[in-house]
Amino acid sequence: MSAKNVLGIIFSNAYDEVLPELTALRTMGSIPFAARYRLIDFPLSNMVNAGIPQVGVITKSNYRSLMDHIGTGKPWDLSRKREGMTLLPPFNTPETGMTKGKADALYGSISYISKSAKEHVLLTDCNVVCNMDYEKLIKAHVAKDADVTLAYAKGNPPAIENGTELILDENGRVVDTSVIDCYSGNVNYSLKIMIIRRTLLERLLHEAHSAKIDDFETLIAKNIKHLRVYGYEETGFVRVLGSLQNYFDISMELLKLENRKALFTPERPVYTKVSDQVPSIYGIGANVKNSLVADGCRIYGEVENSILFRGVTVEKGAKIKNSIVMQNTFVGENSTLECVIIDKSAVVKPNKMLCGATNYPVYIGKGIVI
Repeated sequence: MSAKNVLGIIFSNAYDEVLPELTALRTMGSIPFAARYRLIDFPLSNMVNAGIPQVGVITKSNYRSLMDHIGTGKPWDLSRKREGMTLLPPFNTPETGMTKGKADALYGSISYISKSAKEHVLLTDCNVVCNMDYEKLIKAHVAKDADVTLAYAKGNPPAIENGTELILDENGRVVDTSVIDCYSGNVNYSLKIMIIRRTLLERLLHEAHSAKIDDFETLIAKNIKHLRVYGYEETGFVRVLGSLQNYFDISMELLKLENRKALFTPERPVYTKVSDQVPSIYGIGANVKNSLVADGCRIYGEVENSILFRGVTVEKGAKIKNSIVMQNTFVGENSTLECVIIDKSAVVKPNKMLCGATNYPVYIGKGIVI
């Protein structure tokens, strides 16, 4: 089966509650990541690289920055007269109100899913950072004549509420699932990435709506004995965001060359919105070590083991270490930042000191003046 016969669905708001600091004014999908990307860039790029021609982005709230980022889908070659990318805001009625879970959100977009006429639907969240070959996932799904195929990784599960462990038999078939209540040990934890037959998805959504079931994974688990559900192991670089600390740790991992090579591969590029800015300026006396620096920055101080997004200014005498500084932030003269996460357009005035720890980074909100 060709990927052209697959509809992609991305949940942009799933797990917003695990990162309240960064999702207070935006969706999970629009959280800045790795100096120039947003989290939604990864599932979008994975779908485009696999050849999926139609993608729906389900959103619930705070999606203005998401709309600004994805636009018409042109950076991902999804700005098309037919198919392409569609933003799917909540479809509320007096009876349903605001969507509560994935099943409810999907039911609100069931007309979009039905009109696509694709044979299969690929569902994914935005809190999984990976460069996954969805084409292999689709081929494995078809080869086993599966009703549902669930992607998983093997290892220590992420510390996230309602994490799911997959119990597999010797043929890779999922025979049971369980909620992970301990975040250590070598388990097969679900990445919340699945491919499912479209007609089956529609039937399950009607069933969930009638039974008032909000969690779609619960619905799959409920029917697991009656369906052909298989697992697909992802062995590449894959990380699941579950907290602000987790976001900090994963970002810092990308300062290692081997991790960047594993995530950003030339065979499957990660696309994002292009911002045509001048190259970064490094002034006399600037000292930058082992850092990711986006374009448009002006650096006159010291930066070490840090990630700087577009348009950041680091004045003379300022020192930044083990920190994440987001777009258009200003760091004044002789200020010191260590183990700090600073959101967009913040200002740190001269002669200030902000210090956290690697296991407890300090967070400064968007537009805050220190």
